[in-house]
Amino acid sequence: MAFDEKHFEAVKQEVLRHLEDTESSKLAHWHAARVLERVHKFYLGLPATLFSIVLTWIISSRTKASLPDTGIAEALILGIPVFLSLIVSLLSGLTAFLNLNETAGRHRNAAESLHALWRDCKNWETDFPDSSQCEAAVKRVQIYRQRLNEVNRDAPQIPRWAWKSVENQRREGSVSYRLDKKSNNQ
Repeated sequence: MAFDEKHFEAVKQEVLRHLEDTESSKLAHWHAARVLERVHKFYLGLPATLFSIVLTWIISSRTKASLPDTGIAEALILGIPVFLSLIVSLLSGLTAFLNLNETAGRHRNAAESLHALWRDCKNWETDFPDSSQCEAAVKRVQIYRQRLNEVNRDAPQIPRWAWKSVENQRREGSVSYRLDKKSNNQ
């Protein structure tokens, strides 16, 4: 195998593709983790907890004794606990079935692994500034390729809505360093 300038350029292009891939994927995974954690906590867990507290209060209180003996009030008081218990059961079931907290954790782990690889790719030119170490550069990019394949194999699928957030995150500067911005403006 010829380790020449042409080969070095091909290796460099592969590192740049890894850099782009890891950047996009880590942003999407972080966004997915953030959204899934929020849904788990605030849309399923919090309402289930609050409704179960209210349900416990209603069942344990003597609210029925303080109301006039009309059929409507009694039916209402008896119906509220049933309705709340259905909501609590539904939210608890969804929490267990969807397993959003675990999925969010898997997205976060993937994002952190991708971020580590992204930083390695970002700093690749520091280790290999020219083709004089082409053979070592080839070995390093093969390691990067293997790491990327392993992360992608173990990571959950990124939802479409998370992919759509990537461009906004880039525009907001989530993957740029001030130093790079200064270098580009000079």
